[in-house]
Amino acid sequence: GLKAPKEETQEILDELRGRRDMLVEILNRIDGVEVHSPEAGFYVFPKITELMKDCGFSDPEEFRKIVLKETGVSFCGRHHFGRPLENETDYYIRLAFSGIDKMDLEEGMQLLNLWINKRRN
Repeated sequence: GLKAPKEETQEILDELRGRRDMLVEILNRIDGVEVHSPEAGFYVFPKITELMKDCGFSDPEEFRKIVLKETGVSFCGRHHFGRPLENETDYYIRLAFSGIDKMDLEEGMQLLNLWINKRRN
């Protein structure tokens, strides 16, 4: 990586930033979801506490499994990337944007949005 041509490296970084920015923008438009744009890495960690409540869930693992089954959208729950803090009351998920192109990310977020809207109504 240190010896790679700067143009190739910059293209990869630009592509990853574009995916990240798009994903963060889409997620932040969903009521009940809060996510900050990470400065580095390949993941976003949205807080979904209010979204889960709005959709009738109290168990984040149940939420994750049902979303996967009913939409095909896959993400990790908080317990998959570290133990929750002792007094932690919010729920988080982890979404990757490194191995998926923008069109597929957008499609997945559309499927998730459709599912959320059905659950809320």
